[in-house]
Amino acid sequence: MIDPFSVWSRMFAAGVEMQSTWLRGLETVQASGAVIGARTDKMRDAATSPLTTDVAEFARIVPEKVEAFSRSAAAIARDGMAMQAAWATQMQRVGEMMLLGRMPTIGEASRLMTQSADYAVGAMTAGAKLGRGALAPVHRTATGNARRLKRAKAK
Repeated sequence: MIDPFSVWSRMFAAGVEMQSTWLRGLETVQASGAVIGARTDKMRDAATSPLTTDVAEFARIVPEKVEAFSRSAAAIARDGMAMQAAWATQMQRVGEMMLLGRMPTIGEASRLMTQSADYAVGAMTAGAKLGRGALAPVHRTATGNARRLKRAKAK
């Protein structure tokens, strides 16, 4: 049987998670701007004074992006596969109901309706989890770089 309070609670939690992911996305954009600005300044300084170039900072640029986006892709693949498996399970339930060769009983129809509602809410929460997992490594790298470069500039 469908528990409306549980469904509402799960939908509300998914909505809050989506909003939180959106806010982390904004933080990522702001941090990226700060990092790009700081690194552009370092590149300009390197062009005018090559002997004092911060080679360690330049050496981080590509590997950190590869690592962050690789982790993001792994999270998308993991969560996407889980969503695909849940969809396949739900379609199997629907297919079984269609192949009964008769009208479903009230109990069978009620069970499928409950499973369908649970699947729908699960798909929403899984989508929110997918977004969070995809953004987390990029957010962590961008905000970490912004903090580190800000401290280095202050010294």
